[in-house]
Amino acid sequence: MSTTAEYALRIMIALTESPEESLTSAQIARATGVPGDYTVKVLQMLARAELLEAQRGRGGGFRLLCEPDRTTLLDVVGAIDPVAPPSKCPLGLKAHESRLCPLHQCIEDARVQLENGLRSMTLQKVVDNAPGSALCRPREAELPGPSPISKRKRAPGRNKAGQKMPPVVAPRRAGAAKP
Repeated sequence: MSTTAEYALRIMIALTESPEESLTSAQIARATGVPGDYTVKVLQMLARAELLEAQRGRGGGFRLLCEPDRTTLLDVVGAIDPVAPPSKCPLGLKAHESRLCPLHQCIEDARVQLENGLRSMTLQKVVDNAPGSALCRPREAELPGPSPISKRKRAPGRNKAGQKMPPVVAPRRAGAAKP
């Protein structure tokens, strides 16, 4: 499964866990651990697939358009990264026209097992079966408030690592008297 499909699953689970509220892309990114720009890209893909909707303006954000108790993980993955079964041997060998070679048959069998597993689980089942949140989250990722990390300020005269920085001295202008 691609990284984009994994991110889409995380995003859809986060929205399933917050059914009554619209979440901004920043809130979703923080809750899922998906990079912000990538979150926007995946949200657009999911909206085009009509799995979620975007609401503009004050109080806007993203919310599910699909029914989480009927939408399977396969529906989400298929909207992002459909995996087509191999129809013929990629080498075009005559001996493999009627059936796949052993290697590609093993790959196809694994694909079918994954597909069946994803088809058997809905978004709501994932959320309902989780003892807490269905997502692994960094400690500061709580919906919907701002991240505590973003509120930390750097001490004056210190860099990001907390090391003291030398003072900035403005260059003298030509013709100015020495102090």
